[in-house]
Amino acid sequence: MSDKELLWRASFGPRIKDYPFKRVPKVAFMFLTKGPLPLAPLWERFFKGNERLYSIYVHSLPSFQPQFSHSSVFYNRQIPSKI
Repeated sequence: MSDKELLWRASFGPRIKDYPFKRVPKVAFMFLTKGPLPLAPLWERFFKGNERLYSIYVHSLPSFQPQFSHSSVFYNRQIPSKI
């Protein structure tokens, strides 16, 4: 499809009012950083207790090796950039 056709298609509202499966809407958070996350403890407190409602991605330099504990909401969420 062309860009114009894709935009036209994406502008349609859903025709089905009810989903055939249980759905939980989520919000995605992407942290763009060159090194350690600033205010990481504050973000930890913000996310705790709402694990089903969000996805987290940490987009960092390939050389950055995060030191998040296994219990951290940021653990295993790194997507390294390409040089």
